[in-house]
Amino acid sequence: MVKVGVQTKGILPEMGIEDGVAIIAGAGFEMVDFNLDTFLKNSDVYGGKINKFFDADIEDILAYFGEYKKMFNKYGIKPSQMHAPYPMYVLGRDDISQYMQNVVIPKSIQIAGFLEIPWVVMHPFKMQYKYGLEAEQAMNVQFFSSLIPELKKHNVRICVENLYESVGGRITEGTCADPDDAIFYVDMLNMMAGEERFGICLDTGHIQLVHRQPADYIRKAGSRLKLLHMHENDAYGDLHQMPYTFGSSPLCGTDWESFAVALAEIGFDGTLSFETFPCVNSFPYGTKEEVLRTIHEVGEYIKRRVESAR
Repeated sequence: MVKVGVQTKGILPEMGIEDGVAIIAGAGFEMVDFNLDTFLKNSDVYGGKINKFFDADIEDILAYFGEYKKMFNKYGIKPSQMHAPYPMYVLGRDDISQYMQNVVIPKSIQIAGFLEIPWVVMHPFKMQYKYGLEAEQAMNVQFFSSLIPELKKHNVRICVENLYESVGGRITEGTCADPDDAIFYVDMLNMMAGEERFGICLDTGHIQLVHRQPADYIRKAGSRLKLLHMHENDAYGDLHQMPYTFGSSPLCGTDWESFAVALAEIGFDGTLSFETFPCVNSFPYGTKEEVLRTIHEVGEYIKRRVESAR
């Protein structure tokens, strides 16, 4: 059965571990997207400002996350996915790229296994506009396939996410923006794994920025689609606002009705997971719980649209 979830960014650990989980549960959510990337921000990775969080021994890191696991169990919250820190590849910074690939990502997989999170979202390498698509695909396959033993050991799976890029001051398609690109990775890597260890995460905001329709992407991906990052924007910036912010007409923003119908057609039974921290964060602190409840109600509405379209 389809469930409704929200990302933990901006809530955990900022609001306190127990208080934050209680707020999520109080808003009605059953599932969370656990933002491990909170502990190593993408802006810092790009800027070369790597903190020491992932330098700690894995035993100490898991002990820290033990409190999260305890509170998730206490409040009946289950993580449907984890967002790993990113980017894993920084052009011209081999030192950072190696640290991300050899330290951060392996420990992220171990953390996911400890927290019993089935799927980890990872941003594939973005390098096609520098080295070409074939080189990009080859490097991604090489890296992701190297993770297969660790994935099996910790009972974790990976979803690749559709991305966008900024080239010459313009937004353009990034890795997996074309569903055929994402399908190539998933089918190739699952064949190499000998089982289903890879899937697709569709980010509705990213696909809006490159002027593709999420319903078309969903139908093409089919059963490979495992996760969602739901939010919308003005088609100019990655704003991460809640659905219907720009109107309920398909011409005003994302066509959420066709989105729901497409999910029903492929038999999607995962989580409608909102990636709407910037939306929540734009409201005064004292209203955040009400905003989260509103996002949850929007999720319940879309859930009903999915179920009615089956």
